[in-house]
Amino acid sequence: MIKKYLIFTLLISLSFAKTTSLEEMIGQMIMVGVRGNNSDDKWVKQLEIEISKGRVGGVILLGNNIENPKQVKELTTFFRNIKTKYPLLIAIDQEGGNIQRLSKAKGFNSYPSAFEIARDKTLLESYDIYKKLAKEVKEYGFNINFAPVVDLNINTNSPAIGAKNRSYAAQEDIVIAYSSEFLKAQEDVGIISVLKHFPGHGSAVNDSHKNLTDVSSTWEYRELKPYYSFIESKKIDAIMVGHINLLKFDNMYPASLSKKMVEGVLREKLGFNGVVFSDDMLMKAISDMYSLEESAVMAVNADVDILVYSSYFMKKSNIIQNITKAIVEAVKSGEIDIKTVENSYKRVVRLKDGID
Repeated sequence: MIKKYLIFTLLISLSFAKTTSLEEMIGQMIMVGVRGNNSDDKWVKQLEIEISKGRVGGVILLGNNIENPKQVKELTTFFRNIKTKYPLLIAIDQEGGNIQRLSKAKGFNSYPSAFEIARDKTLLESYDIYKKLAKEVKEYGFNINFAPVVDLNINTNSPAIGAKNRSYAAQEDIVIAYSSEFLKAQEDVGIISVLKHFPGHGSAVNDSHKNLTDVSSTWEYRELKPYYSFIESKKIDAIMVGHINLLKFDNMYPASLSKKMVEGVLREKLGFNGVVFSDDMLMKAISDMYSLEESAVMAVNADVDILVYSSYFMKKSNIIQNITKAIVEAVKSGEIDIKTVENSYKRVVRLKDGID
């Protein structure tokens, strides 16, 4: 296994050194949402051009993109059929409970929340539920699911986590046990899992979708245990970092923009060498504090591999073009080391290896 990994990494290094431009490498580091819900929509057509030219490496579908099973299958099939050098990541948030983009109201199956699973189901029962969920995600054309949530339910009223029943429990061992079944089910079906929200959102009193979220006075070191457990056992290939301020590690920047948090804690201390996703870079915790270009450069410098944007066109501006230009200029000026981009590119391509 190690030999295969080393050979693959060497081949990728030789390949991109000869044929891959800086812009193409950056393209693999961008995932965006789109306003439309069918292949004839003007926004979807525009995004098709961006994808085909290698400017985007992934797409995320949100609630506004989903009407019914037939429509979703046609849309993901359209994206999958776009000719690209590497497979396109097609992502969804399908956790169960309150976070189900493929919902019962739109003609899909319904699944319990994490809290309900841990309260009512055995581990074996949870595996069966998550395998059914993973098969449905796969059936409708997705290859990556932003789940499971491994936040600890420290604040049961936390607006983004506890109040929405997105956490299994306050005890880290319970969280690890049930999220392990989610991970195994998705691996068995061929869906890439993404743990979230590093370094831990469960104690927060605010929602980073709406405003700055500082957990400095409530966060506990044990919130890192699920991440360390899965990294140590080599059970996870991707982790999402949240827009969470944690002063004991970085007294200036939120985790998603913090070199001390991503490179220092997640990579160096916990030993993670997989793909790091940002949470949505258009959340107010980021967009109210930094310009689009500033946050993109900071996230890349922090060692985030894929920048996620819930929309790629806003305020009469093409986000893809703006962030690509900002990162290129930062590399040319020396603000970003080219090796940082190269390493992210390698990790993303490695994640995509084997996607059908």
